[in-house]
Amino acid sequence: MLKIKAGKDFWSGIMFLCFAIVELYIARGYSMGSSGEMGPGYFPVVLGIVLGALGALLVARAIIAGDEPVAGASIRPLLLLVASVVVFGVTIEPLGLVLSLVLTVAIAALAGRQSGPLEIALLAAALAVLSVGIFHFALLLPLPIWPAL
Repeated sequence: MLKIKAGKDFWSGIMFLCFAIVELYIARGYSMGSSGEMGPGYFPVVLGIVLGALGALLVARAIIAGDEPVAGASIRPLLLLVASVVVFGVTIEPLGLVLSLVLTVAIAALAGRQSGPLEIALLAAALAVLSVGIFHFALLLPLPIWPAL
């Protein structure tokens, strides 16, 4: 078993490496261009390389420092976070931006144990107000704010 001193660094590095792999895979068909005339693939490829290097550095540092074993990853928080994103995508049209955000925050809050109901309600309200302000009023996106009656 690997002896890892900084378990959070190890898992953060793995996460960055996964993001880098996905980023580079998605950008593989885009033209790069040059630094002076960047193509659509330039930024994603550079970002993927930077994320990959950061991830490799974090994993290497966690392995070299080696002290404590890496704790097993819990699947419940991961599934709840993925479910919250899926719920947002499915409910944005029928429920509108405000209600789908509140539902998304409530599901995502179940992934952690630190937040109380008041904190979750305040976070959901703040995100709803901020999102409506940015997407509806500032960017003028045609998102439904409330359910269509």
